[in-house]
Amino acid sequence: MVLVASNSYAAVKAGSSCSKAGIKSVSAGKTYTCVKSGTKLAWDKGVLNPAAQVSPSASGSAATTSATTAAAIADPTLTPKSIFADASTCQLKSTLTHEANLGYSVDPTYLPSTGTVNLAIIYTTYTDAPGDDRAFNEYDKVQFANIAKFYSAASFGKLKVTLTTTDKYYNINKPSASYNLMAMDQTSKFADVVLDGVNAAKNDYDFSKIDAILVVMPSTSKAVDLGATGVNIQAGGKTFHNGITAAFINPSTKAQVEPLIMVHEIGHNFGLPHPLQQTQGYVWDVMFWEQVPSPDLFGWEKFILKWIETSQVDCMSGVPNTPITEFLEATELGSSNTKLAVIKLSDSKALVVESRRKSEIDNLSSSEEGVLVYVVDANLGSNKGPIKLITNGSPMHDMHGNQLLVGTLKQGQSISAEGVKISVLKNGAKGDFVTISKG
Repeated sequence: MVLVASNSYAAVKAGSSCSKAGIKSVSAGKTYTCVKSGTKLAWDKGVLNPAAQVSPSASGSAATTSATTAAAIADPTLTPKSIFADASTCQLKSTLTHEANLGYSVDPTYLPSTGTVNLAIIYTTYTDAPGDDRAFNEYDKVQFANIAKFYSAASFGKLKVTLTTTDKYYNINKPSASYNLMAMDQTSKFADVVLDGVNAAKNDYDFSKIDAILVVMPSTSKAVDLGATGVNIQAGGKTFHNGITAAFINPSTKAQVEPLIMVHEIGHNFGLPHPLQQTQGYVWDVMFWEQVPSPDLFGWEKFILKWIETSQVDCMSGVPNTPITEFLEATELGSSNTKLAVIKLSDSKALVVESRRKSEIDNLSSSEEGVLVYVVDANLGSNKGPIKLITNGSPMHDMHGNQLLVGTLKQGQSISAEGVKISVLKNGAKGDFVTISKG
């Protein structure tokens, strides 16, 4: 907060004489102005300074002081949009082939991330694994409902997921053990699970109208884990390259599947990798873990899925020579406003700044809202940390005994990484004012 510059005077009193009209003096929490009163110059009644308006009863409360200061700070002047590079400059390229990555050009074998995607659910049984009727309600009513809700909200209505199912079992005349899913290696035949399901159900499904296939196996199936898998299946005059296997009881945990497990798995069908190393833990992104408290995707993921438009990205071709000030609206909110600041570090690497707020998807507390700064490396694949959150010892979120890093920056805080300094000038209701400079 900046007050009008004034000269220094001894304590003043309203009505007492002063030397020059227009000069100001700060005394006892008020700013006095020298005014002409008749033929004399005298101090006016003074104006109470905003900084002095905190109630003494607050006893120095940080919350009260912060709220008052935030209200008193005017919105900073923004840098003109004309200085930014075309967003295509920040569309990272990846050297990875046939592997999910965070490069801007998503492999066309993955599902389209805009428009309508029709998900077919096929329930199967095996000679060593009878059907589990609980799966019908779980996948038709819970899992699918969460898929539809999540992707509609996260994409700002640009993606709609629909459902096709017959709600009956298709018996595969072989044991589930024959797929060798207990090995969890190159000998495991996950793709064959999907292929056998499609062949068994082909008379009941019009696969020309299907985009993604989910095969729900019995809970007693012989498997260590289930999830997204690559396939190469011809059905309904089209080729399917991706599928999902699942069950009511998760084979790896022996517990009922989590509500967002299929949101995570179908995310892989859109070409999204696991964004973090397994040893890390953030409160963000369902693609890291289906139980995170803030499962909405990182803004960069929304950018490569074409949910955040190029017009909503302020791109810098390198570290700016002079400070840049901008307002970033929270990536959870649907609008045409600026969502991301991206500083290109190389053809495959960038520093990304975004704002996060509580939303329909993200159950954030006020202390967890704020600015996220992270590095995206499109040459790092799943589980290798293609997204690295830059933090300064921010607080942790305790969930199920797991300490998850929050990492948001608040008003007045700053952080430096990759030669760039990010400072938060002001927190707003829908986003944040930040300055980007050399650091």
